[in-house]
Amino acid sequence: MTYPPDAPERLGGNGHGGKTTSTDSSSPTDHPVAEHGSFDEGDIVVKANQLIRGRINWTKLEHRVVAMLVAQLKQEDESFEMQQVHITDLMDMAQISSRDIYDRAEEVCRKLLNQKVHVRTSTEDGRRVYQGYNCLSTCRYVEGSGYIEAKFNDDMKPFLLQLKRQFTMYRLQNFMQLSSQHSMRVYELIKMREGLRYLCVSVEELREVLCCEHTYDRFSDFKRYVLERARTEIADTCDIYFTYKVERDGRTPVRVHLLIHQRENQEREVGPPTLIRRERKGGSSSDQPERDRPERDVSPNSSPHGSSATSRDGSQAPVSDRCATTSKSEGSSPPPRFNLYGTVLSGLTQEELDEVSTKTVRRAVQSACQETGVPQPERSTASEAWNVARIALAELRGERRPADALAAEAGA
Repeated sequence: MTYPPDAPERLGGNGHGGKTTSTDSSSPTDHPVAEHGSFDEGDIVVKANQLIRGRINWTKLEHRVVAMLVAQLKQEDESFEMQQVHITDLMDMAQISSRDIYDRAEEVCRKLLNQKVHVRTSTEDGRRVYQGYNCLSTCRYVEGSGYIEAKFNDDMKPFLLQLKRQFTMYRLQNFMQLSSQHSMRVYELIKMREGLRYLCVSVEELREVLCCEHTYDRFSDFKRYVLERARTEIADTCDIYFTYKVERDGRTPVRVHLLIHQRENQEREVGPPTLIRRERKGGSSSDQPERDRPERDVSPNSSPHGSSATSRDGSQAPVSDRCATTSKSEGSSPPPRFNLYGTVLSGLTQEELDEVSTKTVRRAVQSACQETGVPQPERSTASEAWNVARIALAELRGERRPADALAAEAGA
């Protein structure tokens, strides 16, 4: 498993005294329990992106138990061992005091053993397929023991062990303090796209991932009780936060665009474009901007200003909202800016986003700026900026050579 240089290794310790290194005679396995010291703010959860985007119908307590199990896995592990989650540790990490967790521990074990995790794959024609896996092969709670003992199923190895690429990392503490299962899953999704700062997901897929296909039938209820609650909880609790926009086909919500921001950086750059025009079923395009429709953007700090222009090829060039950052000392708002980076990301499919890095996207944007002679597209006209975005997208998709490569060939 690959971690950044500052990521702590999850090595064993003696923070729990002798209670994490026993081979209990009543244990369902002859293997020793894996060592792990005290849980703290440095513990890291690492999962494959496929698992992050899977369909997992767990309660918040069940999510917390599994997250604590994952956080105990070591970078060099090649197989799973028996692990323990002490109820007192779970209560400390989640900052809860209710003692009914002890009464619910047996129920949690039973559900984690029986409930499948559905990991998404795709057919050749692009249709989503969810394949079910049993997450745990063993999970039990002995009354009075004070801990849950569990072992991951070997089928989970590709999603939890020896991960080299397309995985997501987050601090256990942030996850544990969220108070709803939907907030936990949304947090994982935006951490998966933290580097790109943008996630676009269809309403249908988002409902599937959050297991809300048959609840909150009205989108306004889904927005209020799922998206809004997740946005508020994550902003109040975690290291990152998000704002979002709803893309509609006529009056029907079809996609959610999530903009991901670092807590340390208070500049809230708004994007992707607010004006999203879609064809109506009758063939005419909607003339009502997305920003004027109800439930467009839930960010309390975002501005409703936006416009559109026609690009050089005649297509509609969307323009981002006014930047939400204001200087308190100056007391005035900055001028409107075109969010070029967000626009390029919004033009990529989810599969294309899986294959690119932040550096690759920025290099394509820089190359497009060089080719068009527009050094600062965010400050240029909408049509010029939109043209830069189209060229960058073409380069990312391999439809054209980068400008520096063409220049080098010409010079040769």
